[in-house]
Amino acid sequence: MNIAYFRTSKHDRAETLARLLKAAKDGGFAVMGESELPSGKATIVNICRPEWAETVINTDPNLLGLLPCTVSVIDKDDSTIVGAATPTLLGSAAPNEEILKMTEEAEASLRSLVEAAAEVLPLKVTKITLYSSHTCPYCNMEKAWLDQEKAPHDVVFVDDDQKAAESLVARTGQQGVPQTEVAY
Repeated sequence: MNIAYFRTSKHDRAETLARLLKAAKDGGFAVMGESELPSGKATIVNICRPEWAETVINTDPNLLGLLPCTVSVIDKDDSTIVGAATPTLLGSAAPNEEILKMTEEAEASLRSLVEAAAEVLPLKVTKITLYSSHTCPYCNMEKAWLDQEKAPHDVVFVDDDQKAAESLVARTGQQGVPQTEVAY
Protein backbone atom coordinates (compact mmCIF):
# COMPACT_ATOMS: atom_id res chain seq x y z
CA MET A 1 0.00 0.00 0.00
CA ASN A 2 1.29 3.45 -0.87
CA ILE A 3 0.86 5.85 2.01
CA ALA A 4 1.44 9.03 0.00
CA TYR A 5 1.10 10.38 -3.52
CA PHE A 6 3.82 12.83 -4.60
CA ARG A 7 4.57 14.33 -8.01
CA THR A 8 7.43 16.47 -9.25
CA SER A 9 6.17 19.91 -10.22
CA LYS A 10 6.97 21.75 -13.43
CA HIS A 11 7.19 24.91 -11.34
CA ASP A 12 9.12 26.35 -8.40
CA ARG A 13 7.65 26.06 -4.91
CA ALA A 14 5.97 29.50 -4.92
CA GLU A 15 4.20 28.85 -8.23
CA THR A 16 3.30 25.28 -7.22
CA LEU A 17 1.82 26.59 -3.97
CA ALA A 18 -0.20 29.24 -5.84
CA ARG A 19 -1.49 26.58 -8.24
CA LEU A 20 -2.36 24.30 -5.30
CA LEU A 21 -4.35 27.01 -3.52
CA LYS A 22 -6.25 27.92 -6.70
CA ALA A 23 -7.00 24.27 -7.54
CA ALA A 24 -8.15 23.66 -3.95
CA LYS A 25 -10.51 26.63 -4.00
CA ASP A 26 -11.82 25.72 -7.47
CA GLY A 27 -12.28 22.09 -6.34
CA GLY A 28 -14.46 22.89 -3.33
CA PHE A 29 -11.79 22.47 -0.67
CA ALA A 30 -11.69 24.72 2.38
CA VAL A 31 -8.16 26.07 2.89
CA MET A 32 -7.69 26.10 6.65
CA GLY A 33 -4.11 27.27 6.87
CA GLU A 34 -0.54 27.22 5.66
CA SER A 35 2.62 26.58 7.61
CA GLU A 36 6.07 27.42 6.30
CA LEU A 37 8.79 25.21 7.75
CA PRO A 38 11.59 27.14 9.50
CA SER A 39 14.08 25.85 6.93
CA GLY A 40 12.11 27.63 4.21
CA LYS A 41 12.12 24.47 2.11
CA ALA A 42 8.52 23.37 2.51
CA THR A 43 5.01 24.65 2.96
CA ILE A 44 2.32 22.51 4.56
CA VAL A 45 -1.22 23.39 3.51
CA ASN A 46 -4.20 22.24 5.55
CA ILE A 47 -7.20 21.75 3.31
CA CYS A 48 -10.33 19.69 3.57
CA ARG A 49 -13.73 19.18 2.10
CA PRO A 50 -16.28 19.91 4.82
CA GLU A 51 -18.35 16.86 3.86
CA TRP A 52 -15.33 14.60 4.52
CA ALA A 53 -14.99 15.95 8.04
CA GLU A 54 -18.74 15.56 8.61
CA THR A 55 -18.62 11.94 7.44
CA VAL A 56 -15.80 11.11 9.83
CA ILE A 57 -17.33 13.02 12.77
CA ASN A 58 -20.67 11.27 12.25
CA THR A 59 -19.05 7.84 11.82
CA ASP A 60 -16.15 7.79 14.28
CA PRO A 61 -14.58 11.01 15.62
CA ASN A 62 -11.53 9.02 16.74
CA LEU A 63 -10.50 8.95 13.08
CA LEU A 64 -10.33 12.73 12.59
CA GLY A 65 -6.53 12.69 12.76
CA LEU A 66 -6.45 10.41 9.72
CA LEU A 67 -8.44 12.77 7.49
CA PRO A 68 -6.55 13.34 4.24
CA CYS A 69 -6.34 17.10 4.69
CA THR A 70 -2.64 17.97 4.47
CA VAL A 71 -0.80 18.72 1.24
CA SER A 72 2.94 19.41 1.25
CA VAL A 73 4.91 21.49 -1.24
CA ILE A 74 8.61 20.74 -0.78
CA ASP A 75 11.88 21.88 -2.33
CA LYS A 76 13.84 18.68 -2.82
CA ASP A 77 17.24 18.68 -4.48
CA ASP A 78 16.79 20.84 -7.59
CA SER A 79 13.04 20.41 -7.94
CA THR A 80 9.73 20.92 -6.19
CA ILE A 81 7.50 18.04 -5.18
CA VAL A 82 3.89 18.23 -4.08
CA GLY A 83 1.87 15.50 -2.43
CA ALA A 84 -0.44 14.21 0.26
CA ALA A 85 -1.10 11.13 2.34
CA THR A 86 -3.40 8.68 0.63
CA PRO A 87 -6.88 8.33 2.09
CA THR A 88 -6.54 4.55 2.06
CA LEU A 89 -4.99 4.84 5.52
CA LEU A 90 -8.29 6.14 6.83
CA GLY A 91 -10.26 3.52 4.91
CA SER A 92 -8.14 0.70 6.27
CA ALA A 93 -8.59 1.97 9.84
CA ALA A 94 -12.37 2.03 9.56
CA PRO A 95 -13.92 -0.64 7.37
CA ASN A 96 -17.20 1.27 7.28
CA GLU A 97 -19.12 1.65 4.00
CA GLU A 98 -19.54 5.42 4.36
CA ILE A 99 -15.87 5.95 5.20
CA LEU A 100 -14.75 3.69 2.33
CA LYS A 101 -16.91 5.60 -0.15
CA MET A 102 -15.51 8.90 1.12
CA THR A 103 -11.89 7.67 0.89
CA GLU A 104 -12.40 6.59 -2.74
CA GLU A 105 -13.68 10.07 -3.59
CA ALA A 106 -10.90 11.68 -1.56
CA GLU A 107 -8.24 9.58 -3.32
CA ALA A 108 -9.37 10.77 -6.75
CA SER A 109 -9.79 14.39 -5.60
CA LEU A 110 -6.38 14.61 -3.93
CA ARG A 111 -4.61 13.04 -6.89
CA SER A 112 -6.26 15.57 -9.20
CA LEU A 113 -5.34 18.39 -6.84
CA VAL A 114 -1.68 17.29 -6.67
CA GLU A 115 -1.54 16.88 -10.46
CA ALA A 116 -3.07 20.33 -11.02
CA ALA A 117 -0.58 21.94 -8.63
CA ALA A 118 2.35 20.19 -10.31
CA GLU A 119 0.85 20.69 -13.79
CA VAL A 120 1.35 17.04 -14.71
CA LEU A 121 -0.84 14.35 -16.19
CA PRO A 122 -2.07 11.39 -14.11
CA LEU A 123 0.41 8.56 -13.73
CA LYS A 124 0.07 5.81 -16.30
CA VAL A 125 1.34 2.29 -15.73
CA THR A 126 4.02 1.47 -18.31
CA LYS A 127 5.12 -1.95 -17.10
CA ILE A 128 4.15 -4.61 -14.55
CA THR A 129 6.62 -7.28 -13.50
CA LEU A 130 5.56 -10.14 -11.26
CA TYR A 131 8.41 -11.82 -9.40
CA SER A 132 7.35 -15.37 -8.74
CA SER A 133 8.44 -18.94 -8.15
CA HIS A 134 7.08 -22.05 -9.81
CA THR A 135 5.68 -23.45 -6.55
CA CYS A 136 4.15 -20.33 -4.94
CA PRO A 137 0.33 -20.53 -4.78
CA TYR A 138 0.02 -16.79 -4.01
CA CYS A 139 2.11 -16.05 -7.10
CA ASN A 140 -0.25 -18.17 -9.19
CA MET A 141 -3.27 -16.33 -7.77
CA GLU A 142 -1.70 -12.95 -8.52
CA LYS A 143 -0.81 -14.02 -12.07
CA ALA A 144 -4.36 -15.31 -12.57
CA TRP A 145 -5.74 -11.97 -11.40
CA LEU A 146 -3.44 -10.02 -13.75
CA ASP A 147 -4.52 -12.30 -16.60
CA GLN A 148 -8.21 -11.91 -15.68
CA GLU A 149 -7.85 -8.12 -15.65
CA LYS A 150 -5.99 -8.32 -18.98
CA ALA A 151 -3.11 -6.38 -17.44
CA PRO A 152 -0.02 -6.82 -19.60
CA HIS A 153 2.79 -8.12 -17.42
CA ASP A 154 6.06 -9.99 -17.36
CA VAL A 155 6.75 -12.88 -15.00
CA VAL A 156 10.24 -13.44 -13.64
CA PHE A 157 10.75 -16.79 -11.94
CA VAL A 158 13.34 -16.08 -9.26
CA ASP A 159 13.98 -19.80 -8.79
CA ASP A 160 15.23 -19.87 -12.42
CA ASP A 161 17.06 -16.53 -12.42
CA GLN A 162 19.51 -16.02 -9.54
CA LYS A 163 20.55 -12.56 -10.76
CA ALA A 164 16.94 -11.38 -10.79
CA ALA A 165 16.45 -12.77 -7.27
CA GLU A 166 19.56 -10.96 -6.00
CA SER A 167 18.52 -7.72 -7.71
CA LEU A 168 15.05 -7.95 -6.18
CA VAL A 169 16.46 -8.42 -2.67
CA ALA A 170 18.94 -5.55 -3.19
CA ARG A 171 16.17 -3.17 -4.36
CA THR A 172 13.42 -4.13 -1.92
CA GLY A 173 15.05 -5.88 1.01
CA GLN A 174 12.42 -8.60 0.59
CA GLN A 175 13.23 -12.24 -0.09
CA GLY A 176 9.75 -13.68 -0.49
CA VAL A 177 7.45 -13.82 -3.46
CA PRO A 178 5.16 -12.75 -4.93
CA GLN A 179 6.42 -9.24 -5.45
CA THR A 180 4.96 -6.98 -8.05
CA GLU A 181 6.88 -4.10 -9.56
CA VAL A 182 4.79 -1.42 -11.21
CA ALA A 183 6.59 1.16 -13.36
CA TYR A 184 5.01 4.49 -14.29
